Amino acid sequence: MDWSEEEGEILPDSVDEYYFVDESEVPVKFCVVPLKWHSVDSTDISGSPVFLRGNTDCGDQSFCKLVQGWNFDLSVDENPKIEVLLHGMHWITLQSPRKSYESLVRTTLVSLQFLHFVKRNPDASRNDVWNSLQKLDGIQPSEDDLADHVSLLSEAIKRDEDLTKSKCLLTFLEKTLQTIPIEVELPTHHQQDAQTPMEQNVIVDNMIDEEFSSDDDSETNLQFDPVCSICDNGGYVLCCEGSCLRSFHPTIADGIETHCESLGFTDKTQIHALGTYLCNNCLYKQHQCYACGELGSSDENSSQQVFPCSASNCGHFYHPNCVARLLCADDQIKSEELQAKIAARDCFACPLHICKVCNTSEDKNQYALHFAVCRRCPTAYHRKCLPREITSELNSEADTLQRAWERLLPYNRILIYCLAHEIEGPILTPARDHLIFPDISGQRRTRSHGLAQFKEDVPSKETDLEHHDGLSSCPGDTYKKPKKDNRFQEVEERVMGIIDEVESSFNFDEFVKSRRQTHIKSYHSGNDISKTITTGLVQTHVNAARAALKMFEEGRDREAKVIFDPDILLELMKHKRKLEIYLSPFLHGMRYTSFGRHFTNQEKLKEIVERLHWYVENGDTVVDFGCGSNDFSCLMKEKLMKTGKTCFFKNFDLIPPKNNFNFEKRDWLSVNPEELPDGSQLIIGLNPPFGHKASLANTFIRKALEFKPKILILIVPSETKRVDLIADYDLIWEDRTLLSGMSFYLPGSVDVNNKTIEQWNNIPPPLYLWSRRDWGKIHKTRALQQDHITQMHHSTYNNKIHHAEISQVDVDNAMVQDMEISPARIYY
Repeated sequence: MDWSEEEGEILPDSVDEYYFVDESEVPVKFCVVPLKWHSVDSTDISGSPVFLRGNTDCGDQSFCKLVQGWNFDLSVDENPKIEVLLHGMHWITLQSPRKSYESLVRTTLVSLQFLHFVKRNPDASRNDVWNSLQKLDGIQPSEDDLADHVSLLSEAIKRDEDLTKSKCLLTFLEKTLQTIPIEVELPTHHQQDAQTPMEQNVIVDNMIDEEFSSDDDSETNLQFDPVCSICDNGGYVLCCEGSCLRSFHPTIADGIETHCESLGFTDKTQIHALGTYLCNNCLYKQHQCYACGELGSSDENSSQQVFPCSASNCGHFYHPNCVARLLCADDQIKSEELQAKIAARDCFACPLHICKVCNTSEDKNQYALHFAVCRRCPTAYHRKCLPREITSELNSEADTLQRAWERLLPYNRILIYCLAHEIEGPILTPARDHLIFPDISGQRRTRSHGLAQFKEDVPSKETDLEHHDGLSSCPGDTYKKPKKDNRFQEVEERVMGIIDEVESSFNFDEFVKSRRQTHIKSYHSGNDISKTITTGLVQTHVNAARAALKMFEEGRDREAKVIFDPDILLELMKHKRKLEIYLSPFLHGMRYTSFGRHFTNQEKLKEIVERLHWYVENGDTVVDFGCGSNDFSCLMKEKLMKTGKTCFFKNFDLIPPKNNFNFEKRDWLSVNPEELPDGSQLIIGLNPPFGHKASLANTFIRKALEFKPKILILIVPSETKRVDLIADYDLIWEDRTLLSGMSFYLPGSVDVNNKTIEQWNNIPPPLYLWSRRDWGKIHKTRALQQDHITQMHHSTYNNKIHHAEISQVDVDNAMVQDMEISPARIYY
């Protein structure tokens, strides 16, 4: 590549649509050039030259300069500032990467965003951090994106004292540095915290409340197997909603990358039509023994042959004699005793929860004691006990096939194939004949190269083979077609005729209907109850909890911890909360309070409308995310019509109101960003459900922030997390007394005179008006003009509205001061 530096050339200060290339014009990451922590660092160029290309503010679209280094600045407000050092000691700022280049540097940009956020929010939890970062290249950032930049994070925490206060960053480094040889000194106080788990356990009850009341509802992926049980790869998988907790690639296209047989669906419309999915093992209650691989009945109401492991998120079944031999290999008497107990439905933990080398359980608080689990047999190792022969991508050689994969399983476990299984080169897994599904035609196995294979002594249906047409086969899947025997020609023609008749009469809709009748009833994914609360899942967790409780009573504490992981307790609490929301109409009948809250009195709504309409402009969309009786939008529309403004309205709730003005019977948490206008034309909010410790209110607000509305109008308890702590919003005003007295009522609650029963509030929830930061000046000015806030600490509402003291000279730059938070009543 040719390049030159013209003497006296004026270089731009920034470059947009940037990308970096090497001498051969091949795109490279900008982090391959030296990171210059200080401007006085050496500028010697080492390695291959790297060039910066992009568009400059001078309109030069052919900008190309040699790069000597780069650095970043976390002190700026909006986003981390990235600069590169050009040849000639000139620093230039990077703006947005070229779209095609963004995927290459995505993890680097995520790491910088992560540092920028935790520097400003040191107390943010792990979930708060990752939910707050913006998508890059259409992908939501996650902790996995940091894995390739541990050195950068470690060096940054040495140089920035603010970063040492971040719990999330310290926890990540502490966990990762146990296996990566990078020297970094973590703060002493954090090390002490990490070394005293017993002290942490003392406050576990309080921690559960806080964790449960968190406004984060993201799934932790603890429940289901996140990889396909056929090919052991990730991607788009469909979870069985029975007790096996397995997942499968549902369509042919989903499994084509790894030559996975998949479930054979042709498109996702068929999957959605089924509603809930049960694999044939769970449907017919016939599961494989994970030790010997044979099918057996798992039906508790008949002669049960295989029994589930009692661990809360295992899902494997065993013959009593098979698992007893594995658990008590050196003691025949104990093995027989255990076999009898398991046959009598006593609880047990299978060998997948015990290290094969040291015979101890997993410890999720210590990285070296995380498990590596085999996908073909009940074999598990601690990371520190993993045999050298089980190679990963880091230590595999040209003549050694990889047997271990990171970042596929939950709990930071390693997916492995132990040495008992031979790896097949073309598919990079052992033979895929490990699954047996009960079928009306017999026992069906999957095989390693796609098409279904049947046991020789079991007749197969041609329709089963048709189900898998179109699957790609691997190299070497060729065979010679045997010659037909004329004696069977007539019989074959008759059979083919019957098959054609059956196929022509097959109706997919009827098939779906029949499957619905035989499936266990569960929540349809369209209800978006986090799509993970299923009968099989809850039953597995509850059984594990009962088994663990029994073990605790018997003094078997270590075994109880193996059976019931503490993380599952939090999941059960989340399930309980979400189920209560959906079951409230049936549990409370006419006293149902619409998603766990009281409705706001119409007179109070009119007062809110009188204030809010000043901030609404033509073309705006007003969204009530929990509309209740749907009065607010009607009152708002009436007021805006009088003022000559035309706006749009959307109202969401689970229970239809009598007034269905622009109403959608829908869970607010299932609304997608593309369904609403741009945030600059959005006003969202009002009275969400509060929940325990404002947990539901926080959830509704965080969902609203996904749409980036210019205004949030909220009736929420004082303990709700402040919006300016989680997003770039300013508090314009808050009113702590407007909703005092009889401001709320219970829908359906009437007295003897058939009048609605209102309730007096001793500690009312405040009314807040939050403005997106780029709209803050406009909204503060309007608030001043309408006397919603004044220069001094009083207002036309007689001290009801709290705000910052604002000088006349600097009205536009006025900031609202933090208000003292007082306890508030919880509304259900």
